[in-house]
Formats: sequence, structure tokens, C-alpha cells
Amino acid sequence: MDKRKSITAIVSFVLLAIVVTLVVDTENTVSQNGDMIEHDYTFTGASEHWSAVLNVNGKEVFYEEQEVLQRDSEAQSDFTLTYQGPLEDLASVAEMRYTYQTPHSSTEVGLDFTDVSPGDTVFTDTSNNLVRENATIGVTVEWGDHTEKFSLEAAE
Repeated sequence: MDKRKSITAIVSFVLLAIVVTLVVDTENTVSQNGDMIEHDYTFTGASEHWSAVLNVNGKEVFYEEQEVLQRDSEAQSDFTLTYQGPLEDLASVAEMRYTYQTPHSSTEVGLDFTDVSPGDTVFTDTSNNLVRENATIGVTVEWGDHTEKFSLEAAE
């Protein structure tokens, strides 16, 4: 009879140790149970004078913490705006402004060429915005007395 109580006590202790380990080690539990979505998209579009590309690389990790669904994300988005004409056409421009708008953020960049003419027809910006593949990105470019608007869509 004492042997049976001893075995029951040992089994109970082992089960208790396992439960405590699972509860205390939530960081490993989260990473083991997390669902991850990787994002690697290229959005492209153009207007009469401009073209743009937005490359998005990132990931989202979904996990449950205290019975509530949580999400962590990280991303890098590289935006490239290119003037389709010769650099000389931009030389007379004193100011330029471009905006690109995703469903969850808007980025505006202003450039002043009053003292120095632009040295290139390519303009870049980097952010940590995570953009989903089905998004449409709106782009507005203002230079001199011209304005053009166009959209970027995910490349197939």
C-alpha cells in the first residue's frame, strides 16, 4: 500500500513540475504556438512623368497571451520615386513634394532645390510600415506648378 502511495506521489509531483514549467515558460510557449505570416511584396505604378516602386519585407507573429490574441510585427518598406524625363527638366524646379499613402499610414517628403538643383531623377524613402498585398498605395507628386496622382498595386 505504501508503494502505491509513493508512486502516486511521484507521478503527481512530475505532473505538477510539467504544469509549472509550461506556465512559467510563457515566452517559449508563445514562440512555439505563434502563427507567422511573412510579407514580401512589390507594388508598382506610374503616371505621365513619374513611376514608383514600394518594396515591403516583413513578418507578423500572432499568439495568445492570457487568452487574448496578440500580434507582433516588423517590416521594412523601401519607396523609390523616379522622374521619367531628363534631369534637366527638374533643374528649374525650386520645390518638390511627394506623398505616398497606405491604408494605415501616410508619408510626405518635401525637397527644396532653391540653392541646389536636384542631382538625380530618383528619390527614395524608407519606413517600417507593414503593407498587405491587397493594398492600394496612393502617390501624389508636386513639382513646380505640376501635380500628378497615381496608384501602386502589388505586382503579380
